[in-house]
This record gives sequence, C-alpha cells and structure tokens, in this order.
Amino acid sequence: MLNNQTPPPLLLFLHGFGQKRTAELDSLRQAFQQDMDILMPDLFDPTDARDSDGILWANRALAAVERQLLKGREIILGGFSMGAVIACWVASQLPVRKLILVSPAFDLLNLKNTGNVLNTVLHQFAHLQSPQDLANFNGLPSPFYQTLLDVVSRFRPYAAQLHCPVLLIHGSEDSIVSVQSARYAFARIPSAQKQMFTLENGHHVLFEDEGVCQEVLALIRLFLQDQIVVRPDVHSPDQTVKTEIHKQD
Repeated sequence: MLNNQTPPPLLLFLHGFGQKRTAELDSLRQAFQQDMDILMPDLFDPTDARDSDGILWANRALAAVERQLLKGREIILGGFSMGAVIACWVASQLPVRKLILVSPAFDLLNLKNTGNVLNTVLHQFAHLQSPQDLANFNGLPSPFYQTLLDVVSRFRPYAAQLHCPVLLIHGSEDSIVSVQSARYAFARIPSAQKQMFTLENGHHVLFEDEGVCQEVLALIRLFLQDQIVVRPDVHSPDQTVKTEIHKQD
C-alpha cells in the first residue's frame, strides 16, 4: 500500500562566509536532526579561486530550494550571516513556509570598496575576533572578499519583498556584523508576521557561542512549533518561481 502522507517540512539552512561553511552550523543540525529533515547546501568551493561569482553562489541556494519544492516538500528556509542575505532573496522568489535569519550580514563591517578589500576585512577580523575565526576567513581565495561585499550589496534590498513569517536573531556583541544590520532588515520586511530577538553578550557565530547557543536553538524551536511569531495570516502576492538571475550590465 502506497504511503500518501505529506512529507514533513524540510529545514534548509544556508551557511555564511568562511572556510567552515556548514561546519559552523553543526549545533543546529544536531539539535533538530531527530525531528526533521535538514539540508545544508555548499554555496561555494573555498579551494577554488575561480568560484568567485556571487550570483552563482545565490543560484546554488535557489536551485537547492527549488529541487525540494518540486518534490512536494514544504520548506523552512534559514541562513546565517551572508547566507541570511541570500536566503532573503530566495524567499522573495520561491514560496517558503518560514524564514530564519541569524546574524544577517546586511551591513557587513560598514566597509567601503577601498580597492583593497582583502586587507581591510582581515585587519578588522584580526582586531576583533579570535585566532580561530581569523583562520576561518584568512584561508579563502582573495577574490572571495570582493564577492562577499557584492553579494551583500546585490541581495540586501530583497528584505523589502518578504511576506512569509520571519524570525531574526542577532547578538548584541557582534563585532563583525552590527546588530543594526538585523534592525535594518526588520524595519524593511513588510510581513506582519515577524519578530527580532537581540541576545545580550551574543557574538557573531551564535551557533558556536557557548554563552547563547542554547537560547538561539530554543528560539528557533519555538518558531518552528508556532509558539512565537504567531499572528493572523496576511495576504501576500503570488510569487513567480525563478531559476536564475543575470548580472546587470
């Protein structure tokens, strides 16, 4: 006898910028892998300097979500840091059930394009982060640093096109991405079903921050269980599924 039950929702989470990629999300995977299916696609190859096209990074995320939608899966989409910015774009293009944004990098380092992005970024990390965090960024191909800024610049406006329920979580002591970054997004998200939590003494990589990690996971669990950000549904416009975007001339 065929099983016609609808498969459970899938948690698809996008990693941030750095050599670790999905390894930074291990605590998230461990917390929820017994309860639901989890997918964490790799957005770039940190060993390949040629893989520096930010649009390609974003389209890998879009394609991963689209493949699951075509299988009939209901998607809960999330993203960390740069991945949260890309997740906003994906959620504006495809019908995801919910969106989770952790340490979203909408206002990354307040950097200007000085022509020496690599040195500027590494100088910032060297002064503010642990040796482990610095190593996570220091080993990437130099073109990736400009790609990071291009991704943030290109996709941050899509926060203004989100109509699904949204949870934002940011640390008050994040020295890589100011908490103002999450506030920027929260103010522009049109969905009435949104909430932001600022965790005191939380740093950037909240999933590896022993002081607040369990609180982050608890907030996500409450969000998944419809115990926070519970408001009447609001009408949202039909969304057109897109499979790619093209560079602007």
